[in-house]
Amino acid sequence: MSFFEKNRLNWFIPALIWMAPSAFADEITTCREIKADSARLACFDALAKPASSITATQDPSGEATKQPPSDAPATPGVLTERIESQKKADDNPFLIKAYKPNYILLGAYTTNRLASDVYDFKPQNTEAKFQLSFQFNWWDHPFGKNTAFYFGYSQLSFWQVYNSSVSSPFRETNYEPEIGLDLTTDTHLAGLDFRKVRMSFIHQSNGQGGLRSRSWNRLALQTGFERGDFAGSLRGWYRIPESRATDDNPDITDYLGYGDLTLGYKLGTGTVSATLRNNLKSQNRGSVELNYSFPFNKHVQAYVQYFNGYGESLIDYNRSINRIGIGFSLNNWF
Repeated sequence: MSFFEKNRLNWFIPALIWMAPSAFADEITTCREIKADSARLACFDALAKPASSITATQDPSGEATKQPPSDAPATPGVLTERIESQKKADDNPFLIKAYKPNYILLGAYTTNRLASDVYDFKPQNTEAKFQLSFQFNWWDHPFGKNTAFYFGYSQLSFWQVYNSSVSSPFRETNYEPEIGLDLTTDTHLAGLDFRKVRMSFIHQSNGQGGLRSRSWNRLALQTGFERGDFAGSLRGWYRIPESRATDDNPDITDYLGYGDLTLGYKLGTGTVSATLRNNLKSQNRGSVELNYSFPFNKHVQAYVQYFNGYGESLIDYNRSINRIGIGFSLNNWF
């Protein structure tokens, strides 16, 4: 052993014994009894290593408890949790990411009389309603780490499942593909954390012809924000004009307006959300959709939905509908 190492032991061992709390007395004694100089020095070096970044404090009972460092990150919000879970699915080709809520209302009853002039049968007021919605990124990082080109698809169907006299037809199905640029952000404004920005081209139609035909195209800008268990999305859109000869619903923005606002809150194990639309005109028209879900089992959630206003479906975009339904959902907005 070198002269330096021998002298290091001469001052190091007494100093360590003097500074160490009684809890380390046994460890120090064990190190002193080691015969080999290099092994004994390594033993004392291990005892003298600095504590980890997790600090120890005393609780009222006198026992040490670990505390996180003061700069530990805050608990992520519900929207951030969804973003992080989606990132884990991006590299798995066998997983499809949910987009809008996926649900089925086994019984959806409307107090309004459904229009029968566009059908060749008389629709019942009680039917099934379901939505399928997914998305995926088809090009990652086109303009940097937090950007992606995405594709989304949503399908909303109204099924006259209980109308056996006319073979239980689908009364209406709306198809809504969209494509655009998705940007993940980390902006703080007015007490909210803005985590998403999307620029999209959206097509929506019901795949019908003649008097039943409905369709329109939009350019949309959307932002998603959160604060703890609260999250929301604000979206505005511009309808791409069509010629009068091909436009099946020229006044659709008079009923559906130019944007929507979705708000949601994690309420215990359940989730409550609302989607609002308004045309912001003197002849005021709009809609509200309220949803509540809670765990039914480990696979699905019980789901309750209330809708009132215009635009529940394209075929009824200019008719006010009042509907309540109950069923099951696979996912919510977050």
